[in-house]
Amino acid sequence: MKSFELELKGKPYTIKLKSFGRVEINGTSYHIRSLPHRNIIFIPMEYDLPIPEGKVMLTSGLFRMHLVADGVDQSNGKTYVPISKVPFWGYLFAILDLTMCLGGGALPALLAVLAFYLTLKVSASESYPVGVRLLLSVVILAGGWLLLLLLAVLVSQALA
Repeated sequence: MKSFELELKGKPYTIKLKSFGRVEINGTSYHIRSLPHRNIIFIPMEYDLPIPEGKVMLTSGLFRMHLVADGVDQSNGKTYVPISKVPFWGYLFAILDLTMCLGGGALPALLAVLAFYLTLKVSASESYPVGVRLLLSVVILAGGWLLLLLLAVLVSQALA
């Protein structure tokens, strides 16, 4: 799996993301679920790693975990925006995204989770002005529902 080499306050660290929800730090293996974490609507999104020399955490990405050391995402070098920066309206749009699950089935649930994740990421991003982030959240919500309705029409026509 993915491996990272860090040096924090002169001390080297090798962090390896393992399968089955484990992370290895300098040869010591930890279960991710046993680490302190922060949730968004019951979904763990940030896990603190037991490294005293700095603030190091694993964050949930759409397809993989990201390693963040002292506020910098190690996979792309960009500043990480913590979950606590999600504005109130971002949570409202994320909850509205989850209503796509009402369509029933795996595809609406997948679309709902994807829209939920994208809305939280967009609303917390500080690289866009608030107006653009709000507009993007509306587009994600409306686009998800339109895609869901389009798929429902296509399936109903295919079955007719």
